[in-house]
Amino acid sequence: MIVDNASGIWSLWLQPIVLVGIGSAIGGNLRYWVGRWVEAQQWPGGMPWGTIWVNWTGSLLLGFLAVWLLERLGPEWRGWYLFLGTGLCGGYTTFSTFEWETLQLIRQGSWPLAVMNVAVSVLGGLLALGCGVLLAVWLLPRR
Repeated sequence: MIVDNASGIWSLWLQPIVLVGIGSAIGGNLRYWVGRWVEAQQWPGGMPWGTIWVNWTGSLLLGFLAVWLLERLGPEWRGWYLFLGTGLCGGYTTFSTFEWETLQLIRQGSWPLAVMNVAVSVLGGLLALGCGVLLAVWLLPRR
């Protein structure tokens, strides 16, 4: 597809880069500070609760935003989804840190904690995502 005007270039290429980039920067900073706060609470069990918490809450928020912005409000809200869903939630949640922390538990010989981390993170994330979807379906009227 060839775009021959500045408006087309903005909407096709630059706008998504800006929206996702700004959302990711905000989400990444939120992940850092929320994760630090959760870890400072010294939850029991040796689990990486900061990462688990941000992945659960990010999944809940993403489920809600996907239904609200993409299904209830429609395609004209795509920019907001890029900013909040792809950018903010994508920057806030972290799969790579979850994997790293699981590997560290394995390397320390804490196999039960590693298995529990995988189960709690994956199943909890799916449950949180589903709750976000159900919450949005329940709270938000159809168009």
